[in-house]
Amino acid sequence: MNRHGPIIPPEAAPLKTLTVAMAIMCFLACLAIGALILINRAVDAWTGGLQSEVTVQIRQLSDARIEDEIAKAETLLKQTPGVVSTTVLDREAAAKLLEPWLGPIKELDELPIPRLIRVTINPAAPPSFDALNVALSKQVRGASLDTHQRWQTELTRMAGVLKYLSYAVLALIAISAIAIVIFATRTVLDANRDVVDVLHLVGARDGFIARQVQGRFLKTGLMAGCAGLLAGLMTFLLLGFSGSGPGSGGIAEASRSLLFAPVGISWRSYATLLAVPIVATLISVLTAKFTLMRMLHGEW
Repeated sequence: MNRHGPIIPPEAAPLKTLTVAMAIMCFLACLAIGALILINRAVDAWTGGLQSEVTVQIRQLSDARIEDEIAKAETLLKQTPGVVSTTVLDREAAAKLLEPWLGPIKELDELPIPRLIRVTINPAAPPSFDALNVALSKQVRGASLDTHQRWQTELTRMAGVLKYLSYAVLALIAISAIAIVIFATRTVLDANRDVVDVLHLVGARDGFIARQVQGRFLKTGLMAGCAGLLAGLMTFLLLGFSGSGPGSGGIAEASRSLLFAPVGISWRSYATLLAVPIVATLISVLTAKFTLMRMLHGEW
């Protein structure tokens, strides 16, 4: 008994082109999603650190001993409700903070480098920063309080811009994928118009023809989505091992944190990335079905 072949042969050139194009789109989507996840994690870590710490800066004045002023500031801070601990940074540590702007400081003793006190606060019950700043100004000469609010605002604004940019990239990728599927569907149906006409003559309904054709697009979308996901994971894996070690920092450490984070965190990342082939399959099937029905009804 002869087996009937599919309406659309699997080796059709438009389907091969669609598979490659969709795989590339899915790969780019994985990169955009991975970048979005890393941005969210980095901003949460940065803002969390800024919210739990403030800095007291004490400038050197000619008519005051800075060590005495540091002792006064420590005493005041330890008596302030909401302050968990204080850490006085020595002159060498303060000089290292200035190196990115001033370079290595050789004559350290000749420069009036301010002394810094790192203050850990209780985020759940922080002190009144306005009152603390006033008290420091009155009781400690040359003292000022930095709550890092400006940096936190800038980080939040930058993160918002990057997140919206990532969402825009994902939307453009989805729109491009839809356009590619529409073009491939039209090309495939036009190339097999004779077969479709014969099926109409023998009584086949449009729904039957559409189901037969969209099955090919389901396989194409699933294959392309899985290929793009695999390529994205391999890219993050290669980037993760491109550094010299676990503490190398930069893109390598960020990529490792995306793939090898604790289970409570990593499962969300993998679940989001696994949504890529699912969405790609849905886009391929639904777009192909809509296009096929419009064409079979003679509307396109």
